[in-house]
Amino acid sequence: MTTDPADTPTIVDLGEGFQVRQEIDNTAWIDLGDRAVVIDTLEQPETETELFAAIAASLGDKPVAYVLNTHTHGDHTALNDAFASRYGAEIINQQTAPVGPQGRWFEGPTRRVHWLHMPGCHTEEDCVGWVPEEKVLFVGDIFGWGLIPLTLPLRPKTVKLLTDTYQRLIDFDARTVVPGHGPVCTTAELRRWVEYFGWLRQGAADGVSAGKTDEQIIAELAPPADMHTWWRFCQWKHADSVTKVVRATRRGRI
Repeated sequence: MTTDPADTPTIVDLGEGFQVRQEIDNTAWIDLGDRAVVIDTLEQPETETELFAAIAASLGDKPVAYVLNTHTHGDHTALNDAFASRYGAEIINQQTAPVGPQGRWFEGPTRRVHWLHMPGCHTEEDCVGWVPEEKVLFVGDIFGWGLIPLTLPLRPKTVKLLTDTYQRLIDFDARTVVPGHGPVCTTAELRRWVEYFGWLRQGAADGVSAGKTDEQIIAELAPPADMHTWWRFCQWKHADSVTKVVRATRRGRI
């Protein structure tokens, strides 16, 4: 896998009329055949001209009927209003148009998007999108290239929610996984993250039981060699994750 999106936009082609603009923040447009949907709308309003030009080059004058937000943090919603103004797009997220347990299908003659609410791993609004024709799964910020996505404290309940949700994502058996940020990946990275998260928890528990200091445990839980190529993992993500797990273990939270 690539380790750096180069801080410049890259268009990843996933099918005819189906592209991801990959950068620090990701967005995608998906041609359903008679209309299109967009998933997430970046963080920088100044990208409007560039993004609309890229969409027009792919879709022509086909209307963008819906904008789907994986959640409503500002780095996923900056151009919502621009899409509503330019295309009359309906904005779909858990604030504007909540989806229930069975989700909502957006269908056309070419392909479909199944929009599903999977709350709690990052925010209570978390949604994922499944495109079965190309086996593409959009996961928002549930997967963060080594990050623990929880904004809630690590506790047995949130650990179980996170691992259960990852299993649901893995069960899609997606060919391509599109996170909210950084390079696209595959289901293999989801599986590896679950293994990594379990390894962190076990290592922290063993270290605390052995009477080691936090500093000793953190030093011993070095970044796994096979994950060194993960995007920004060794720069800061592993340190953040291992510190969170060790501190939660020390306090008896997990």
